[in-house]
Amino acid sequence: MKKIASILMTLTLSLVCLTACGGGDDKSTTSYDVNEVLNKISSSVAVADAGDLTEEYLKIAMSFDLTNVKNYAGKVTQNSSQCADQIIVIEAVEGKIDAVKEGLEAYKAGIIKSHELYPSIALDKAKEGRIVVKGNYAVLVIGGDETVDVAEAYKAVDTAIDEAFK
Repeated sequence: MKKIASILMTLTLSLVCLTACGGGDDKSTTSYDVNEVLNKISSSVAVADAGDLTEEYLKIAMSFDLTNVKNYAGKVTQNSSQCADQIIVIEAVEGKIDAVKEGLEAYKAGIIKSHELYPSIALDKAKEGRIVVKGNYAVLVIGGDETVDVAEAYKAVDTAIDEAFK
């Protein structure tokens, strides 16, 4: 009887240990609606002279390979010569998030380069811009309150991004 109780106790403990190692909620497989993410971020971060991100803009202005993009949403400034504001949310095709992130980094570098000729708040905002990856989603945010220091303004940006992916 003691042997049976001992075996049952060992099996029960083994099951408890294995269950505890199950991994829990894996953020990398969480699904988000790109429009909801955009709305949550844009409620805290304004884009001056905003227009909607279009497929044409992704292909031509951003030189994006659309075979890497499953879904997207965004607000981009229509006055890119004086402003760098952008909020771009991209859901990558499975296994293509690194390519999407590289595309956003190249696009951000181009914005910085275009504003280096005439340094302004737009250049400072672009340099501080955020590219954040959460699972199969990548976000580029360039923006923030122009009435405060750029680094201070990006605290609100960081908070908005974190809140969008909860």
